[in-house]
Amino acid sequence: MLFAPDNTGYLMTKLSIFACGLALLLPACNSGSPAATGGGGGSSAVGTSGATSGGSAGMALASGGSTSGSSGAASSSAGQTASGASGAGGASAGGAGMAASGSAGVAGSSAGGSAGSVSTGGAAGGSSTAVTVQRGTVLQTIDGFGLNTALSNPSVNWDTFFGTGTSGLGLSIVRVAMDSQGKLSGVVPPASYKAKVIASPWTAPANCKDNNNTQKGGHLLKSCYDSWSTTIANFAKAQGLYAMAAANEPDFASCGSTIGPPCNGDYDSMVFTASEMVAWVNVLGPKLKALNPPVKFIAPEPSEWIHLWSNTSATGSTVTGHPNSSDPLKCGCFGNTPSTTGCASTCAQGNGYDYGHWLAKDATAWPLIDILGTHEYDSQKAEPWPADVDGGKRTKSIWETEVSGVMYWPEQGASTDIKNGLAVAGWIHSALTVGEASAWLYWWYEASGDNEGLLIKGSSALTKRCYTLGNYSKFVRPGYTRVDITGAIPTDVLLSAYTGADGTVVVVAINKGAAAVSVPISIAGGATAPATVTPNVTSATDNLVAKPAITVTGGTFTAVLDSMTVTTFVGK
Repeated sequence: MLFAPDNTGYLMTKLSIFACGLALLLPACNSGSPAATGGGGGSSAVGTSGATSGGSAGMALASGGSTSGSSGAASSSAGQTASGASGAGGASAGGAGMAASGSAGVAGSSAGGSAGSVSTGGAAGGSSTAVTVQRGTVLQTIDGFGLNTALSNPSVNWDTFFGTGTSGLGLSIVRVAMDSQGKLSGVVPPASYKAKVIASPWTAPANCKDNNNTQKGGHLLKSCYDSWSTTIANFAKAQGLYAMAAANEPDFASCGSTIGPPCNGDYDSMVFTASEMVAWVNVLGPKLKALNPPVKFIAPEPSEWIHLWSNTSATGSTVTGHPNSSDPLKCGCFGNTPSTTGCASTCAQGNGYDYGHWLAKDATAWPLIDILGTHEYDSQKAEPWPADVDGGKRTKSIWETEVSGVMYWPEQGASTDIKNGLAVAGWIHSALTVGEASAWLYWWYEASGDNEGLLIKGSSALTKRCYTLGNYSKFVRPGYTRVDITGAIPTDVLLSAYTGADGTVVVVAINKGAAAVSVPISIAGGATAPATVTPNVTSATDNLVAKPAITVTGGTFTAVLDSMTVTTFVGK
């Protein structure tokens, strides 16, 4: 991310550089320089009805955050259909709009695809055929959800964000940074929250890099592989980390002073080619494994998910004439799906990105990696595990460890509304269903000037993206497993399902459209289906509000999902 000074401290913005060329879709991203000290969480309400008068009162999220009001019901906007495309990679779906006072529902969504733009307008709604939660088809285990305090010193309202009671969002992972001197940058929660703490190094000291600068990229000198890896291992041990990364965003070099927008500043960064990453993993990995207790190893953690599996760089910046991401390794090919078209031949020889492929084919490096780490910037969507790696079946846990809305890219903000909340929910959905991620982390706790923070700096009020993240983190708990969903899913709806060892069933639905949809959902396989499911709704007016329970009859319930909502159904 990048920071530009403003009258409160630093304006933190994430950047990317772009080569002139085709204007398509996406951003280049990176983590940035130190954030301004933040003011911490005041009182907000989870489970409260928002902006309209007489909204339903829910449970207070954070101290003093209760909202009063009469018990509210979600009114469904039946009678309109949404027109618009489903998210990239998503399956199609149908849906009937149906007004429901009090019980908001869920509509199914494809097990793939990131959320697209919210569609508008339309005539009458329709109904879909049933979709089925297949509890017998178990996919990845969920390790948790979280945020970053790296390069910042926020006063975090840990109870609100990491609490697991009725008033907490249930986050469970914190990512911090290690600076060039081997020191901690960021804050960690009290031990009582039992959060997993992970870290990434942003850059080696200037004298260990070929550009003699901690900023603007530069490669790690081989002569420093041993000393820098020892520094990292010592840091991991001293901090008692759950996991340590090889590098932060090895595919990004900060470039504000050399390129200008969409690059927006210079900050600590260091690049690795794919072949350099393999060599580096083979040095650092054994040192982390030798610690007592061992620290899990995360690699390669590129800024763009597409760089995990290809040399293609994303496109879609909002800067006229500069649509492409920065491409510091000069592979020269741009798009939002992996491709070899137009890529420099030298990049195919290990001198570009495509980190996952190069690590997977190295018999020493691949077994050292516990967690395949990545960010989700620029395209703001995940990429599937490729067919040519380990027989096309995922063999590593995948963690998405950083993403946000950044300057000069879509969803840059600053915004707090449900449209942004739906976009962020779509990023999570894509990571979990397309990328098969086991963990998903937002970037900062708070920021000013854009959407790099979950909170807008200077305000203790939770944004809608906090609540839509909570639609996952509060109910899809660490240790749960994602299970398959089959059947026809309504257009503009994204659907995923999860189960707990205690028999809990969780269905998360995103309705991006302008019409309410009604979807019969069957629960198959495993133990007896729950007798009821409770919908928990985030909308323009509701903030994780628990609505009246819906009866499950013969293993099936009818889910009603209002327009522009995220609803989590929970039953046991």
